[in-house]
Amino acid sequence: MAQRVVPKAVLPWRQVHLDFHTSEHIPDVGARFDATAFAKRLKDGNVDSVVLFAKCHHGWSYYDTQIGARHPTLGFDMLRAQVDACQAAGIKTVIYVSVGWDERSARDHVDWRQVAPDGSFRCLLGGHLDAAWKYICLGTPYLDYLTAQIDEVVRAFPEADGLWLDIIKQEPCCCVHCQAGATAAGLDWLNEGDRDVYRKTVLQTYLDRSVQAALAVRPDLPVFHNTSMVPRGDRHFFESFSHIEIESLPTGGWGYDHLPMAAKYAGTLPYDRLGVTARFHIVWGELGAWKHPNALRYEVCAMLTHGTKICIGDHLDPTGVLDTTSYQMIGDVFAEVEAKRPWCEGSVNIADVALLSAVSVRSPGSINRADRHAPEDEGALRMLNEGHVLFDVIDADADFGAYRVLILPDRVRIAPALKTKLDAYLAGGGKVLLSAESGLAADGSGFALPVGAALLGPSPFNPTFIAPRDDLRPDWITDPFMIFAPSLRIRATDGLSLGAVHEPWFNRTPHHFNGHINAAVKPEPSGYDCGVRHGQVTYLAQPVFSLYRELGSVAVKRYTLAALADLLGAPTMAVEGLPAAGTLTLRRLPNGHHVAHLLYATPMLKGQTVLGPLEVIEDLPAIGPIDIRLPGGTTAARLEPQGINLPVVDGKATVDRFACHQMVVFS
Repeated sequence: MAQRVVPKAVLPWRQVHLDFHTSEHIPDVGARFDATAFAKRLKDGNVDSVVLFAKCHHGWSYYDTQIGARHPTLGFDMLRAQVDACQAAGIKTVIYVSVGWDERSARDHVDWRQVAPDGSFRCLLGGHLDAAWKYICLGTPYLDYLTAQIDEVVRAFPEADGLWLDIIKQEPCCCVHCQAGATAAGLDWLNEGDRDVYRKTVLQTYLDRSVQAALAVRPDLPVFHNTSMVPRGDRHFFESFSHIEIESLPTGGWGYDHLPMAAKYAGTLPYDRLGVTARFHIVWGELGAWKHPNALRYEVCAMLTHGTKICIGDHLDPTGVLDTTSYQMIGDVFAEVEAKRPWCEGSVNIADVALLSAVSVRSPGSINRADRHAPEDEGALRMLNEGHVLFDVIDADADFGAYRVLILPDRVRIAPALKTKLDAYLAGGGKVLLSAESGLAADGSGFALPVGAALLGPSPFNPTFIAPRDDLRPDWITDPFMIFAPSLRIRATDGLSLGAVHEPWFNRTPHHFNGHINAAVKPEPSGYDCGVRHGQVTYLAQPVFSLYRELGSVAVKRYTLAALADLLGAPTMAVEGLPAAGTLTLRRLPNGHHVAHLLYATPMLKGQTVLGPLEVIEDLPAIGPIDIRLPGGTTAARLEPQGINLPVVDGKATVDRFACHQMVVFS
């Protein structure tokens, strides 16, 4: 079946994603639902769009279905009542269908479940006998059942404003249906590579058939498939999407690095975007738990800095009543969104630098959790945010010429197609920052770009130490400092050395070790260079970005940012006084004005869950003064939405103090 391209959508600004995953063991579902009160609470919460449930993860439907089964303790067509009430109140309605988790189908059709290569059933955070969601395989007859449900929903609710399809997580599968399908396709389901080839076939078939069913009544219906991340590097994947939603609940396993990574990448694609967080303290679906309102405010304001529309997740009580606490929190933050919207709508990011995502090159289109948190990409993102660099995250299909510097972090080897594009970029005056394996030919045999150094292989020492030249050295360090990893050995040829590598007396082994951690550094340089600059190319011989993600060495960050500044030259905009935990973004409005977004909070590590570190925001302290050097051609600065003009002195404007988020408009 040929892929059907979904028309692009323009999204509302203030959406609630109203989860309703409700077990059959809960009695009297919807017994206290009141349509008028339901719509009023949403309206009072400044909500302009809501995602409502047709089918939940338990596999139960909440409308009068002939395909599935209505929840056994629900006595009426709840979805119809919700849709009618919301549309009467001027609130848009998006219909939700659970795809990859369906407990009812998993019980009734065991052969529809995903089977891992070791023969176990795939489940989320548990096993077959645990209280864990069971993954359904889209290469089974379940797909017929699912597409029939989608067809039924869009015919029953033709007035709906969108369709939301959840848990699109098709892993390589060894169920009997995938075994047969792979074999029929000439593939060996026992072979890891062949399993992945067939997985992609199954996923594409799902996309084609689900979209065909979704658009059966209204060809303009917005359709979104939720993979829980924004895959980088395969733009064709998004042809089945009307828009992009960035699910990013920081405490639920995404962390506070995920939103900027995903939003900066999605902002380079031709789709409207919606950021998605939630009111929950830890994870989706918590009933009776709320994060601090300041955390919700920060997360929503972070979305505004990236120009995304806003969605906040909630979970409806089984009785059908929306709680007061959630909609007080949501109403307050959505009022702020509406006040700031005029200076966000239609804006585009201004970037001096592009981070070429290593994952987008190495594993294009991956939806694996490990690739969501690739250390080289996340480490680079952290450095650039903390260094207040204006940047985008891109893939190899992006227009390199839009940026003054490209960063290829740690593990981007250069295949022929990428080399051709980088050669053209350099010929046009672009600049490239490389580190570790980045810049090497695909086979690792040598440099594929003109770095001005000879590659002499990996260092046998771990750790190594570097003594950068004075203008690149962290300002509090005068001695060689530790790089917590081996270095590639390079020696400058026609390039300019960035400094010397020093090596320890020996590695720590059972045969010889020294002290708690490592042997001391030899006083003499090793004869190898820590980095080199050759015209438009700077190369750092250490995996600086992965190291920063894993170990957070401020010395490594300062050295790397200094090397970037040396290559970039004067940035488009610069700030003084903004701490490392603060971020700077610059966006251009359709009228040509520029908006600088200052954002600040300090998430604190409060615990650990099975999903990852638990970082919590409670306080939003005011900080300042912050000096901003204006972008070229601007002569006036104004705080918005306050409407307060700022004096401009010697090309700088000063924000005396702000808390959480402040926009400064330059004209």
